[in-house]
Amino acid sequence: MRSTSQWPNPFPIPIFSYDVELKLRKGNEVYEKAGANLSVTRDIKMEILDKLAQEMFAIKAYPDKNEITSVAQELVSKHPCLKEPGNGTGYDGWATSIKFKLGNYRSKLSQAGCSEVAVNRKRRGEEDDSGSNRFSLKKPKRGEVNFIPDAPENYNDESLENERCILEDEMKKRGKNMALITQKMDITFSLRRKEVVETQPLVKEMQLRWPALFLKEQVSNIVQHRQTISLEGLPIFVRDDETKLFLTCLDTDPVERVTRGVTVGILTVLEDYVGPNSQSTVINTAIVLEEDIILDDLPDLPTAFAYLFGLLYGLNMEFPKELKYTFEAVQHIFMELTSTCSQRIRSFKTKLLTKV
Repeated sequence: MRSTSQWPNPFPIPIFSYDVELKLRKGNEVYEKAGANLSVTRDIKMEILDKLAQEMFAIKAYPDKNEITSVAQELVSKHPCLKEPGNGTGYDGWATSIKFKLGNYRSKLSQAGCSEVAVNRKRRGEEDDSGSNRFSLKKPKRGEVNFIPDAPENYNDESLENERCILEDEMKKRGKNMALITQKMDITFSLRRKEVVETQPLVKEMQLRWPALFLKEQVSNIVQHRQTISLEGLPIFVRDDETKLFLTCLDTDPVERVTRGVTVGILTVLEDYVGPNSQSTVINTAIVLEEDIILDDLPDLPTAFAYLFGLLYGLNMEFPKELKYTFEAVQHIFMELTSTCSQRIRSFKTKLLTKV
């Protein structure tokens, strides 16, 4: 799977064609002795930009401005003869050229049938066939893209659908073969992502077609590196409404009343009757998506939050507006999935890092 978060530092400048490498080596020697820049011909520039675009795309399809700048900076650091004359950084022009070359490279891949870049060119937010908006899925933002990998080698949509049917049949068995389920989930990943991003199904529809996605083992695979944080206090610190995320009810309360109108939430179910000197006992922790309990009997709230975060990514759901900064903090600070963030989260991160 392509990396969408870890950008190498420093960026590894690739080896160019033999003739270009010879010219760069000679140019670097002249620059070191006389301080003269290399006269970059169109052929040299195209070779450099083509190789850089391929190397960058292999790591990340949509690098941000800072990541593009780091490539240009490393290019002139390795080959100082390419440094631009003047009082500037010496690589601003290269950064601009790399940006546009990468855009052209993505366009070529889109025309060639690369699903990952083709889907991100589509307009979002259309109404469904009935003319009404459904629960919205999150759009690309702050370093995220609608990731759709190509089908595995020797597979197409038809053969992947057959694999999905085998997976669905296995989920109906009492004694499930977990090794087979894991294998089929890995094989059908591209088909599942294509459905999630392009058709924007409701959670109930995903439960019918992809029941294995909601197994605790599968959700756990989505979020492998979760960290222990003070979750109940996080929305307060970032000035979100914590009551929109953390729900509480008694085991005698009607669940439908509690989950009504809830798009995203974590429900803690407490024992109805306890002694006067006893604390309420948590008998269930569950995840609520689109008014339905999707996962329950989770061991604790941090685990539930980790599963919830994994489901939001797995289902490509948009973060609730009233909890925007809570999820952005987890996404940017704790999971390190993005390189940029809002001013509020940047300030919160600074306070965390400077806290004694």
